[in-house]
Amino acid sequence: MIKIKNLYIKCKKKIILKNINFFIKFGYIYIINGKNGIGKSSFLKSFLNDNNYELKGEIFFNKTNLLNYETDYITRIGILYNHQSPVEIFNIKNLFLLKTCFDIFNKNKFFFFLKIKFILKKINFDKKLLFRNLNYNFSGGEKKKNEFLYLILINPIFILLDEFDSGLEFNTFIYIINYIKKIKKKKYIIIITHNKNIIDFLKFDFFIIMKNYQINLLKCI
Repeated sequence: MIKIKNLYIKCKKKIILKNINFFIKFGYIYIINGKNGIGKSSFLKSFLNDNNYELKGEIFFNKTNLLNYETDYITRIGILYNHQSPVEIFNIKNLFLLKTCFDIFNKNKFFFFLKIKFILKKINFDKKLLFRNLNYNFSGGEKKKNEFLYLILINPIFILLDEFDSGLEFNTFIYIINYIKKIKKKKYIIIITHNKNIIDFLKFDFFIIMKNYQINLLKCI
C-alpha cells in the first residue's frame, strides 16, 4: 500500500494541491478526472519527486518516503511515469536506451531482441524508429507507442500513465488496454485520461477527482 500524508504541491509560486491524505491500494486501477491545468500531471510527477515542483509532506512506497530521494533512485525501485508529451532527445539512440533499461531491470538479458520484436508487431511500431534518436521527429502516436515499449521492458511495480491513449490507433489502444488488464493484480496503476469511452474497455476501481486544491476518491461499483 502507498500512503500519501499531508502532501503539498507548488509550482512557480502557484499552489496545485494541499493537505492531501489517502492510500493507494495494490492491485487496483485509479483513474484521474479533472479539468485541464488542474494539476493531474503534477500529482503523478510528485511520486518521482520531480525537482520542478516544491513538494512537502510524505509519500511512503514500501516504507520509503519517496520525497527523500532523487528521481533516478525512485525509477530504479520500480516506479515509471509515462509522459503526456514525451520529450525528444537528439543525442541518445532509442534502441541503446531501450536496451540499457532492459538490462537494468531484467536478470536475463538474452531475450531483449525477441521480446521487442514481438511487441513491435503487436503495437504496429516501425522498427526503423528504434535506430533514431529518442522520440526525435516521432509523431504523437509513435511517441506514445515508444513509451509503452519502455513500460513493458522495464516492467515496473508502480505505473503512472498520463493520457497514454492520445494519438493511438484503435488496435494499439486495445492491445495496451488488454495488457493493463493482464498485469493489474500485480501492480499499482494510476491513469490520467480524457477518454470518456475508456470505461467501455477497462474496468477501474477508483476515480481520483481533483478540485479546489483537494483530492476526493470515488469507489466504482
